[in-house]
Parts: sequence; structure tokens; C-alpha cells
Amino acid sequence: MSDKSAASSTSSIPDEEEPRLKYQRLEADTGDLLLETEAACLCVSDKMLALGTRDGTVHLLDYDGNEVKRFQAHKGPVNDLCFDETAEFVGSCSDDGGATVHSLYTEEVSKFKYSRPVKSMALDPRYGSRKTREFMTGGLAGQVVLNSRGWLGAKDNIIHTGEGPVPIIRWAGTLVAWANKVCVRVYDTAAHTRIGKLDRPKSSNAEGTSCQLFWDGEQILYMGWHQTIKVARMRRKGTADVDALRTVEVVVSFQLDSLVVGLAPFGADIAVLVHNPALDGSSPRPPNNLTAAAALSGGPASDATGVSTELQHERTELQHERPELKIFTWAHEEVAADALSITGYEEFEASDYALATCYLPRTRASSQVRMDGNGAATPTGRQATKWWADGEEPIYYVVSPKEIIVGRPRDGGDRVTWLLEHSRYEQALDIIESDVTLTQATREQVAGQYLEFLVSQDRFEEAAALMPRLLKDNAAVWERWVYMFAQMRQLPAMAPHIPIEHPTLRQTAYEMMLHAFLLNRADHSILLALVKDWPIHLFSVTTLTEAVLHRIRAPGGDTEALLQVAAQLYQIQGRYDLALAIYLRQQQPAVFDFIQEHHLLPVLHERVAQLLSIDEERATQLLMDQYDEVPASTVVPSIQAEQQRAKDAGDSSEAEVWRHKLHHYLDQLFQKDQTAGADYHVLQVELYADYAPGQLMAFLVSSQWYGLEGALQVCEQRGLVREQVFILGRMGSASQALHLIIQGLADIPQAIEFVQMQRDDELWELLISLALESSALTGELMDNIGGYVNPLRLLQRIPDGMSVKGLRDRLVHIIADFRTQTSLREGCNTILHTDCLLLAQRLYHEVRHALSHLYVKSCIPSASTSQAEAGRQWQHWNAGAGLGAVVDQQDLPGPQGSKQLHLRRKEGPDNEDLETVWVGIEYPAAAGSDMASQTSNLNFKEQRHRKTARQKGIDSQPSLPSLVVADVAVLPD
Repeated sequence: MSDKSAASSTSSIPDEEEPRLKYQRLEADTGDLLLETEAACLCVSDKMLALGTRDGTVHLLDYDGNEVKRFQAHKGPVNDLCFDETAEFVGSCSDDGGATVHSLYTEEVSKFKYSRPVKSMALDPRYGSRKTREFMTGGLAGQVVLNSRGWLGAKDNIIHTGEGPVPIIRWAGTLVAWANKVCVRVYDTAAHTRIGKLDRPKSSNAEGTSCQLFWDGEQILYMGWHQTIKVARMRRKGTADVDALRTVEVVVSFQLDSLVVGLAPFGADIAVLVHNPALDGSSPRPPNNLTAAAALSGGPASDATGVSTELQHERTELQHERPELKIFTWAHEEVAADALSITGYEEFEASDYALATCYLPRTRASSQVRMDGNGAATPTGRQATKWWADGEEPIYYVVSPKEIIVGRPRDGGDRVTWLLEHSRYEQALDIIESDVTLTQATREQVAGQYLEFLVSQDRFEEAAALMPRLLKDNAAVWERWVYMFAQMRQLPAMAPHIPIEHPTLRQTAYEMMLHAFLLNRADHSILLALVKDWPIHLFSVTTLTEAVLHRIRAPGGDTEALLQVAAQLYQIQGRYDLALAIYLRQQQPAVFDFIQEHHLLPVLHERVAQLLSIDEERATQLLMDQYDEVPASTVVPSIQAEQQRAKDAGDSSEAEVWRHKLHHYLDQLFQKDQTAGADYHVLQVELYADYAPGQLMAFLVSSQWYGLEGALQVCEQRGLVREQVFILGRMGSASQALHLIIQGLADIPQAIEFVQMQRDDELWELLISLALESSALTGELMDNIGGYVNPLRLLQRIPDGMSVKGLRDRLVHIIADFRTQTSLREGCNTILHTDCLLLAQRLYHEVRHALSHLYVKSCIPSASTSQAEAGRQWQHWNAGAGLGAVVDQQDLPGPQGSKQLHLRRKEGPDNEDLETVWVGIEYPAAAGSDMASQTSNLNFKEQRHRKTARQKGIDSQPSLPSLVVADVAVLPD
């Protein structure tokens, strides 16, 4: 086989379709054979080729075209060849009426003779393993004959007859398909019955056309007849049982505009060899794709004789066109069409061509032809670059009388080469990303040519964006392109895409890119983004910092972005104070988060006012949160300095803004801690009077750190009367304050409130005197004074002749109020006296409760305990409930010593008023001592609570009982 490539040079045809196959001539011995004779037919197995010629010889060839063996099988042309499934036997038939089966590895030869020419022959796929040695033949006799060997020798059985000559028979598994003049029939050799047929297309009546059949396994049958393509599926009737009868169902059918001379599956598509006969008086139609012609002839689209395509188009005589190998989807979409340059194609008819295919079962499975639920074909669209298994690619042999063309599917490498030659770089990129079998050299070739193409078109940004896909983790290639973009001054386009890991480039590449962005002011923002995003191990921080500072000091270098780069580099080095200075200079809102993150507020000092100019609310809140670290003594001078700077510059409005900021800060500080800004309370009086007069009174009341005289002067200047009254009151000038209330405010309720707070009886007289100067004030005083002093003091001093509006009603109201107040006062005194008495009685009873809880040893034996056991048990005694549960000694409260108190109850009723108990001190008992001699008699009297709730006004429940010790006798040690 020739090594000549099937790829052509860049075609001048616009929008040329990418070929699906690559082509070569079958050379070696085949070329010499066909110089002496003509090829008639070809059969392909997975081991070798069988070539039949017109001189009746069968040649066995390897895939390179070298002859392995030959048989002189017939006297006439070989019409058909077939292998069994193991490729151990080859069958042939001829017009001489002979059918021969040769063993390829032994001397066994079986020859059969028929009366009419035999056009087709098919061996049982299991021919070599079955004793029956069956095969079928068909020909001009119009019979389908099954030859089977039995005990008495081989015997012919006519399977079908009466429908005309049989030009083709194909056998797969247990199914046999043949064609005649009427239809294509399918026969099941296992069931010995015909299972269906495919009718002959109406358009196939032309002479010289024959049916083409190809089995894809036992399930799919491809049929091509004249200009019609059909695909039939074998289905079992109503069940999945393997023994059930099968039927034939057509799932695909479409028409072509050319004659079908061969067909076979092409993955999920169909490969069809077509012949385009020329019509009288018309020139040949130009082929759709000249790739195969150019590949086979070694130049532009021309035939092997050197006749150019242009000259052929000018011919008007009757000539045939080149045969074409086309690829169709099951939906009749033509996806490829390759015109084949066959030697002498101008004189060949459709019957002179044949298509033989090596299509292995595993390749058949990988094509994944899909059916829908109704058995119809589902179009699969374009297939993957490689849809066959390694070493099992399908091979398509186009047979003509004088040469054989071999077509193979183009793999990823072939497709990439063709696409690159046609500048279809995006498609080539898709292939190298999807086909993992391609070599690294191929991938680098695509990457290099694609990037070079984009760069040549000045599409630098597009090229840089594609680099991660093209270069992947090849660090060396990445660095080469970095240097190339640097030479072309296009690094800004590449910066967002340069990898920082997987792969990591050398430090020089990163530093070169960073330093390149220092020169152009427009690139400083890119430099800032890279410094923020890149890990610090990719470049030298100190070197870059020096370069950045040098550029800032140069003319035009102090851009906002470059200053931020310097701040970022300072931050990386831990020099937060220098970074803070830059952020403050740039008025960056992020400075607040930066200060909090690195605890930089104490280092601000006189620059703290700059925070207020960035964001007053956030700055004030930050200062309030850390007012103990940044005291008012630092903040206030800083603000005042900014205010003075504005004044000196003649900007009064800016100075007023800073004064208002000062007020806001001191106000928030006062609310946070009244003592934190005590040194500036004098200043705050004036600030409150100017910016928040409504809050001044609360400040004057709460603060103790302002001068009264100064505050009074401020309030007098601004006419703040109520505040003056409060200050005069704190200064002790009560009479002056009262005069101000009456004369300035004419507010009798406030005057009464002021006098009451001063607790000075003389002020009442002054108030009455001042009010009597006006009848209106006198009447208002009559309405409000009744609750504080005797109204007679006012009434007796009303001058004769003063007209007071509503005097009678006001007098009635005063008398009624006075009586009500007197009654309420007496009632309150009575209640207070009673409550004091009751509380004293309760206290008396409570203090008499000497002992309410005891832990005692009960010396009274019970039914389950003896006298000795009872004396050793501790029990909890409650004054209300008596003896309770036994308590373990280790759970007793208080210190545990050698002397412990125990009580011994006397038997008797529990409801006696006088209860006698035995109390004694228990010492460690000596041997033979008598416990009874160590006790003394004590009388305890329970004080019953005898009272009624009505008499004493307290809860009717009895109070806790108390114990009174009458007598105690303690024996000496």
C-alpha cells in the first residue's frame, strides 16, 4: 500500500467540507496484477483480502496488497467471493456455472457445477465448524440454492425460485438476504422459513443497476438499489424469546440523485459509493469535494492521466464522472462527499465498481446506532472524532477494473492536520481537547499555529484568553509567549490569564511583567490587580517596592493606582503605618476596615481628623468604640487644627463644617461617657447652644465640668431663658431666676416647680408678690398653688379692686382641692401607722423562732429498730412537721466533732400544747457507762399562733413554731 497521504493542500473551494476519510491506492503486488487483468470483485475478512479477476483467478492478499496465495478457480470472470467467519475457507462463483470452496490452510477443494452462470455465493458463517458445509448460490437461473452436505454427499435444495435472476446473496448468522427482480427477501436458516421482504424501488427499472446488500450483525440490513437507500431492522414477533420468529421492518428510507453501487455502515452513519453517469449533450457535474482526487493524484484536483478538472468541464462528449464516496446520516443529511480519482473512470459504468468493507463486530457495537421506542432510527448527528476501537478501524475498498482505492476514517491527527491547513483553528482545538489519544506534539502544533495566527491578526486579547486552553500546564511554552508578548508590548492583554500555579513559571517571568506595568500610567491599575491577586512568592516584594517608590517620585508617577500598589506592598511587608498614611491620603473608604483589622487607631494621633473627612459616621463610631485608646485630648486638637487651617485659608464654610464635626464628636462622646470629654464641656456649652439648643438643658443638668458664669453668658447671648434659669438656680441666685421665669417666660407652673425644688419658703412669698403684679398671673397662680401651700396665703394678699377673671369658680376649685388633699393626707397617715404596727408584730414573732430545723438522734425504737440502733440514727426535725427522714451522718450540715446533740421524744399525743422532750449531750461512751445517767430533763413549749387575720391584717396561716429551752443540765466529762 502506498504511503502517499490522503490530505490535500489548502483548497481554493470556499467553505470546503472536511473529509471524513483518507484514501490510498492498494499497491504492492496488486498494481502488477491489475496491469495484466481486471478486478472483478473483492471480499474482505479480518485476516486477509480475496480478489477475483476477470480471468477466473482468486488472489489472496494481505492488507498491504501483497499476494499470499492464488487459485485458478474458474474459466470465466469471478462474479463473487465470500469467507466464512473464521476466514479458513473462501468461496467463489463465475459465469462458467462453477462454484468453488477452497480451504486456505489445507488442500481441501470443493467444486460444484451448475447449468447457468452463478452471479453470487454466500458461505455459512459456520462453514468450517459444521459438518453440513452449507452455502447458497444464485444466478441467472432465477433460483436460490442451498447446498448442504449429508450422509450421501452434497445436495442442492431450492429455497426460492420464480422471481428472476439473483445477482446478490449475503449471509449473517442464521439469516440470509438475496435480491431478485422483484424484491429483497430475508430467509431464516434456523427456522427454514422466509421472514420478510423489501420491495424493489419503482425507480430501479433502469438497466445496469443491481441491488447492494450489507449485513450489520444480524439485526440491521442495509440495502441500496438504483437511487434508493433502505435500512431494515430484524425484530422478533411480540416477544424477546430467541426462538421466536423475526420480521423485517424498514426504519430508514431515502432517495439519492446518483446510482448506488455499494454501501456500508460508517459508525452511526452510512457510507455510500455512488456513480454519476453523464447525460447526452451535458457536461459532467463538478464533484462536491476534490480532496480524494487531489490526494490520489498528488496535486490539484485532476485524474491520474493528468487531465485537469477545468478541461474536463469543457468537454461536451458523453463521459462519466468520478465515483463519489458519500456519508449520510440516517436522517438523509449528507455530511461528506469525496470524489475519487479512478484510472479510466470516464469509461466505466456503475457495474464496474464495487465497495468491499472490513467492519468488525466490536466496531459495529461502538457506533451506537440508536432506535426509538417504535423501532425507527434516531439521528445521531455528527460523530466523535474517533468512534472505533484501537486496531479495529473500518476499511472501505473501492474496487474498479484497474485499481483498488482504500479509504479509512480520518483519526484525530488527520483531522487536525486538515483543519490547520484550512485555518480552522477552533475546530482543531475542539478535537485536541476531546481526543485523548493525540500526541503532545500535535497539541503543541495546534496551540502554536492558532496563537501565531491570532497574533498576526493583532487579536492579542483573544490569543491571551485562549492560552489557558492551548498551553495548559506547559511552563516552558508559557514563558516563551510571555517574552513574545513583552516584545510586542502586549502584556496587559496577557496579564489576566497568566497562570500562578499548575504551572508556576520562573520568578523572572512574573517580575518582568510587573515591572513592565510601571512605565505606562494606564497600566498601573493592572499592576495593582496583580499585586493583590498573586502570591508573594512569585516576585521579590522589596525589589518591586523600591521600583514603585522610584516611579512615584518621578514626574507623573503618583497615580492613585500606583499609590495603592505601594500601600499593598507595605501591607505585605507588615509596615501598616506607612500603608495607613497612603490610604488616608487617598481618602480610601476601606481605611476603616484596615484600621480595625490591624488595630491602628492609636497610631493616628493628629491625623485622626482625616478619618472624619472620609466618612464622618463611620469615623465617629470607630472613635466611640475605642475612645479609651484615642482620647478626646487627641481627637479635639486634630479637628481644631483642621478648622484653623480652613480659617487661615479664608474658607469660612469649611471651617464651619469642621466645627460641626467637632460638635458631633463631642456629643457622641458625652452620650458614651459623660466624663471622657470633661475637659471640653465648657466648649460643648457653646456648641450645643449653636447646633443643638434642645439638648443643652440635658447637658447642663448632667455635666459638672463647665463654668456657670461662662455658661450663663452663652445662654444670655443666645436668649436661652430656661437654661439661664437652671444655671442661676445652680449658682444660688434663686430670686433672680424666679424673676426671669415670671418676667421672661410668664410661666407659673415652671415657677412653682422651681420654687418647690429650692425648698425655700421665702421664694413662695416672692412668687406670690411677683404674680400679684398681674391679674392673669394671679389667676393662673390660684389654679396651681393649691397643691403646695395654703391658698389663704395668696387669697389674703390679693389687692382690693383687682379684677381676677373667674374668681368665684377658682375659689370653689381651690377649696375643693384643699379638702381633698387634707383627706388624702390623713388616710395616708393612718395606713402608714397600721403598716408599721403590723410589720413590728411580724418582726417580733419571727425573732422568737429560735430553732426551726434540727438534726437529731431519735432514741425511740420503732418496730424495725432496736433501742441501740435508734440511738445511732440521725433524723431531720422540722418545727412544723416533726421528725422526718433518716439522714446519713456524712450528709449532716456543719462541723462534725466528738460531741453531738440528740433529742429523745416522749411518747404521747402530738397535739399537746406542752411537749416534753429529752435533751442531752452525747459523749464517747466509756465501757459499762449508763446513757440514762448522761441526760437531763428539758421542757420545750410550742408556741401556738393564736390570732385572726382581721385583727392583725396578715396571712391566716400559723407562724413557724418556736422552741424555748426551760432547763439545761450538762454532765461533766
